[in-house]
Amino acid sequence: MNKTVKTLLTLATASMLLVACNPKEDKAQTKKATTIEEIQKEKGKPARVVKAATAKITDLRKFSGSIEGMQQNKIICKMGDPLAKINIQVGSSVKKDQVVAEYLFTGDNTQYQQLQEQVAVQEKALARIRELHEKGGISQQDIEQAEALLKINKMNLETARRASLILAPEAGVVTELKFQVGQTPGQGGVLATIAKLDKVILKLNVTSQDIGYFKKGAQATVTVAGEQVKGKVSLIPLAADPMTRFFPVEVTFDNKKKKLLPGMYVTAELDAREVNGIVIPNEAIVYRNGVNAVWTVDNEGKARRKIVKLGVQTKHDIQIAEGLEENETVIVEGQSRMNDGDKVLVVE
Repeated sequence: MNKTVKTLLTLATASMLLVACNPKEDKAQTKKATTIEEIQKEKGKPARVVKAATAKITDLRKFSGSIEGMQQNKIICKMGDPLAKINIQVGSSVKKDQVVAEYLFTGDNTQYQQLQEQVAVQEKALARIRELHEKGGISQQDIEQAEALLKINKMNLETARRASLILAPEAGVVTELKFQVGQTPGQGGVLATIAKLDKVILKLNVTSQDIGYFKKGAQATVTVAGEQVKGKVSLIPLAADPMTRFFPVEVTFDNKKKKLLPGMYVTAELDAREVNGIVIPNEAIVYRNGVNAVWTVDNEGKARRKIVKLGVQTKHDIQIAEGLEENETVIVEGQSRMNDGDKVLVVE
């Protein structure tokens, strides 16, 4: 049984109890009211009321967009060879320069092996040169030249090694993996995407009509699996995207529990602004024939219908922009039975 039904039963019971009032009244007096209609005409129609009050109310706006990882990076393939091994999967945590995949040896990608052999030969030659130098058979300049050449070839070897393996450019979590073992991504192809998920970004495409509601630092809330994740507006562009005509707004969320994942399409509630005005409960509003109205109780205890203009609305309360004054008595339950001028019996 919901709250409204309970209240109506209570009001009806209160009306019936009035029949039993004043049992010792003089029998010569006017005949007592015996029906609900007669009782209500004499005592008033029962209603629950509140006082209209001035208060601050937060304007909540809803916007939807996609989640992206903070510092999102692509793992790029540098060779056009098939994949022999993949060491990651979606959800894997990786460190910077970790080997995430290896190429299949085809005979065409032999530069790394050639440089390995070259460096090995140069290291042995340098060792012999140093022995000759100790015996006075070679100059210091010859040693320095051999050392410099070896250093350059070691750098080339490292470049070739990094090209022959696929390495993670940054630490993070794998959020997307596009290829499987045996496939050929091609030179410049994107193998996977990694991102830091301790913080994520919600990207919103906002229209010209709504961009004015956004303030940097304003709080935003996303609900995922019944749990609220709070964030703040972190970027408000000064110009719209010339192609889409939308403003790409960013909201940053702390995401230590990994509730928000890249690719999710979510709706955020944004604390757009805070306004000050007359505020009453939502249930006081009666909408009929395209008109919003409230029922009030005047100084004589009679019901009066007032047409109002609505302002900001939250889950429980609503701002009255026009048509109601502070401290007026507003009916929140029982107004559906009221007619203008009816006597009102205020109940708790």
